[in-house]
Amino acid sequence: MTKKIWLALAASLLLSVSCGDPGFDHSSSPSIDSSDSLKDKEFEEGSPLLFSEFYLGELIKNRVVEVANFGTEPLSLKNYSIRIYHGTEKATSYTIPLGDKTLQSMETFCVAYSQIEEQIHHDMVSADFMNNGTWPMGLFRGETRVDTLGEIGYTNAFASNEVIIRKNEYRIGREKGERYDWIGYPAGYSSNLGNAVCPVSEEELLAGPKLTKEQLKLPYAVDNKGTGGAVEVTVSHLGDGDTTVFNYPSSMSEFRGCSLRYQNIDTPEVQHGNTIQEQPWGEAAAKWNNQILSSAKHILVQSVEGGALTESFGRLLGFVWVSDKDNPTAADYRNLNHWTILEGYSKYAFASATSIMMSGDLRYNSFFADANARGLKTGIRLFGEKDPNFNYDRA
Repeated sequence: MTKKIWLALAASLLLSVSCGDPGFDHSSSPSIDSSDSLKDKEFEEGSPLLFSEFYLGELIKNRVVEVANFGTEPLSLKNYSIRIYHGTEKATSYTIPLGDKTLQSMETFCVAYSQIEEQIHHDMVSADFMNNGTWPMGLFRGETRVDTLGEIGYTNAFASNEVIIRKNEYRIGREKGERYDWIGYPAGYSSNLGNAVCPVSEEELLAGPKLTKEQLKLPYAVDNKGTGGAVEVTVSHLGDGDTTVFNYPSSMSEFRGCSLRYQNIDTPEVQHGNTIQEQPWGEAAAKWNNQILSSAKHILVQSVEGGALTESFGRLLGFVWVSDKDNPTAADYRNLNHWTILEGYSKYAFASATSIMMSGDLRYNSFFADANARGLKTGIRLFGEKDPNFNYDRA
């Protein structure tokens, strides 16, 4: 087979594979850029122009990618382009030149898919915007890559059915995208398009989700389903890092003696007789949890909105909130589930169960995923450290 025939067959295969990917519509027949060599382009740090947002609507054809000039001087886009890599390919599949507009400092430029239906902010459209957050993207100045979404050569989604916005504290061009640079908003959140500033700070993300006065007024459950309402409790029996027995109000007498399993976390096991063996960081997680609960002046348990009250073992499911103030307001409570992940005693677990729980414009899930990303970045405790008090030889 000649080299020319082989290249033609390879290009045909590339098109057929991309057409089979869910969420991609090729009716506008975008072009495939096969001019690049398979060798990845040179990367350069310090670019003032960076990716700042990737928007996905309820329908994935409604997608927008935004870049922003984070420098202090005006910047022409004339030599800049966005390049998309099909799947695990290292050669560019689609190229989107950004035109010749000049961006002022902190000004954005938004590229939408040509079949977008939503009336949302964008500056240009492109039929070559063939990406729903699953293929890597590079921002280029000439032939030099200056920023990346995802990782070229891999198909790990950088935006999974959500809107991602770059944090104000991480305006850094990346050779490989870093999840912790970004915070995820619900699909369809378009309020920030055209704004280079992330609406939430890292300090707010580290503090975790916040309760509202309205949630404190809700019943704990209706028709055996959680409402997102919260009730005050006291500790009956301390447990491990993710299970506690609480004393509930007299109106919830049916839950007397029930243990509560903390939603979205799964701390390592402590020793349970001869049936369940201790795991690294299990005792440490239990000790930390017990200290927090023992020193708290007020504790709330919140049900999962729209979710089951109990899990498969009959334990209650919910969120635990603590405050060390004598007369706390709703905003004075801290979410212990989120705090446990942040301290590295658990990884984020059971994500879909709380996808509708909101704290402001952010889902609880976003706070938990962010804490998990921080753990992966720092390697704290369960995310990478050895437990100094665990006998690994015995295990």
